[in-house]
Amino acid sequence: HANFVEYVPLALLLLALLELSGLSAIWLWSLGGTLLFARVLHVIGLSQRSGYSFGRFWGTLLTWAVLVAMAVAGLWLALSVP
Repeated sequence: HANFVEYVPLALLLLALLELSGLSAIWLWSLGGTLLFARVLHVIGLSQRSGYSFGRFWGTLLTWAVLVAMAVAGLWLALSVP
């Protein structure tokens, strides 16, 4: 699906960079698990009907929230280096 191709590679790259930067494993698992949950919700929402659906809305919102959280975590790690 086109949305998967647009967002998931970037998210996986951010996860890898956060891991290399030393982010705690609990945060990495939480972000990765939330991303997986968001993408599953999105697929369920798309398979039910076209237009607005609960799964499609929340799947998209959670995907963006995870991307923003990973970007903020990356900035926090970069700025906390002595």
